[in-house]
Amino acid sequence: MTYINDNVIPGNHGKTFTTDVRSPEEKSKLKAAIMKIDGVTNVIFEDVYPSEVTVHTDKVVHVNEIQDIATDLEFHVIAKGPFFPLF
Repeated sequence: MTYINDNVIPGNHGKTFTTDVRSPEEKSKLKAAIMKIDGVTNVIFEDVYPSEVTVHTDKVVHVNEIQDIATDLEFHVIAKGPFFPLF
């Protein structure tokens, strides 16, 4: 893996994850847990199937931190591929 794939990089791009949450209650629970991670500034759920969540940060956050939080709540989050082109 690479630094960009292993981390959520600060900025307006964020990192998108596929997740198995469905209900608004589950989304709220996962969002609250992810927001507790130091550096996370915003968590946005997209209206698509399968469910996707985008996490924005103001400092570098390791993807495993987000995945571990979700696993503790018995959810899954899988980071999607490259999130923005690097020119």
